[in-house]
Amino acid sequence: MASPVNLLLAILAFLSLGSLVAAEDSTAAGPFPKRGLAFNNPSRNYIQHWTQPGSQVNWAYNWNSVMDIDFPWGLEFVPMLWGDRPEHTTNWFNNVNNALSRGSGHILAFNEPDACGGGQACMSSQHAVDAYRKYIMIFVGRAALGAPAVTNGPGGLTWLREFLHLCTGCEIHFVPIHWYDSATNVAYFTNYVQEAHNAAGGRQIWLTEFNGSGNIDQQAQFMRTVMPWLDAQSYVFRYAWQWCDPYFTGGTIVRIDGYPSDLGGLYAYTPY
Repeated sequence: MASPVNLLLAILAFLSLGSLVAAEDSTAAGPFPKRGLAFNNPSRNYIQHWTQPGSQVNWAYNWNSVMDIDFPWGLEFVPMLWGDRPEHTTNWFNNVNNALSRGSGHILAFNEPDACGGGQACMSSQHAVDAYRKYIMIFVGRAALGAPAVTNGPGGLTWLREFLHLCTGCEIHFVPIHWYDSATNVAYFTNYVQEAHNAAGGRQIWLTEFNGSGNIDQQAQFMRTVMPWLDAQSYVFRYAWQWCDPYFTGGTIVRIDGYPSDLGGLYAYTPY
């Protein structure tokens, strides 16, 4: 018999697969909270205390495909294929099959292939199409499949449009994007998310990394402003603040003891 947790995660995956294209009414909220955690393994460190009553956090990812044994119940783990180098692909199929068997229902493709700095996959759109067909498409029918996650740099959406144009016949159920800028630049944030939705051809948008830079008060006000807006957009399916690491100095949402920081409490417990 399936565990209650796996059953709940399967229901969430079903809801995603059943609403892969955004509704015409973009002001209607989705059927469940959208907030997630971007973290690094081991998961026992910083993502164990986000499922208390009232928390709006229900998923997490780690830029990797390894769902470790301590991953907490009550969250969906979303595996990512960061890039197509051997260190990412060697155990990819086994790792994803493990995650799917434990309740995962979504898969993320490559990390910032439109850019070539540190921590970015640096892939041409055709290279990414070839890798997507080889490593992601094999899971059609078993999970909702995400396109590569592009930056909000000058070429990010252009790269995305080219990838979607070249990937003929591909099943791409949602499009992850990233956004970094000032916490005071809310208009740019909302305009960019809307522009990305258009570039994605109406597919669901996942904001898998976003952060408004500034002092803690500016970041808190940014969250208070943009989270209700994100929650109200039916085409925005999920989002994750960057990031869940107590040593991050740009606005961490977790304390060293693994519990939400003040900013993390605002993120997790602001009503959906």
